[in-house]
Amino acid sequence: MGIPESIETLSTDILILGTGGAGLFAALHARQENPDASITILAKGLFGKSGCTRMVQGGYNVALNPGDSIERHFMDSIVGGKWLPRQDLVWTLCEKAIERIYELENELGCFFDRNPDGTLHQKAFAGQSFDRTAHRGDLTGIEIINRLMEKVWTLDIRK
Repeated sequence: MGIPESIETLSTDILILGTGGAGLFAALHARQENPDASITILAKGLFGKSGCTRMVQGGYNVALNPGDSIERHFMDSIVGGKWLPRQDLVWTLCEKAIERIYELENELGCFFDRNPDGTLHQKAFAGQSFDRTAHRGDLTGIEIINRLMEKVWTLDIRK
């Protein structure tokens, strides 16, 4: 690989690295919070076809069942991680999960499996003390990325 003769430079107010779930959510929220900002997303892989979220088969963990709580979700996550995760980040993840699942469904149009009574179907996964994993069959990651991609493509964001 030789040295390029010229290097393209870009000017941007907000630079987002990655087009997995975190990167696409960051782009979406950055646009909502900064409507006049110049936003750029860069990825080493194909846009919307790379990143960890696309590979998710299990689902999205969120404490919605009666008796479950953010605190229980937090402790299951910490114990499951052998007390290694940064607790402040795990708390934020657990605390925001309810808000995110409703955003995924109601604002982005994600479809998750349902119980006969219309509530989200949640299954047990990875040492949880409650059925906490909302899912779309075994294609949850693809569902989430596809809906995020559809929304991000409509925004004025350099890709």
